[in-house]
Amino acid sequence: MAEGAGFSDTLNRAAYTIGGLIAAGRLHPAEAEQALHEAAVAARPGQERRIEQIIRSGLAAGLKLPLHTSGRRP
Repeated sequence: MAEGAGFSDTLNRAAYTIGGLIAAGRLHPAEAEQALHEAAVAARPGQERRIEQIIRSGLAAGLKLPLHTSGRRP
């Protein structure tokens, strides 16, 4: 596995999930994206361009499939 691949996969999954929650109306788009971006930059400073590409791609995919939650806890 290439160095940083774990980070890329984790960031992509997070962006995808957040996109689904945004599409379902559960999160505010700008606030969610900003929080994700800030966390990613804190984890990998100096990789802003790569981070933006991963977030943009993950969000776009997630926005196509709204993630509805039941609101119930097990």
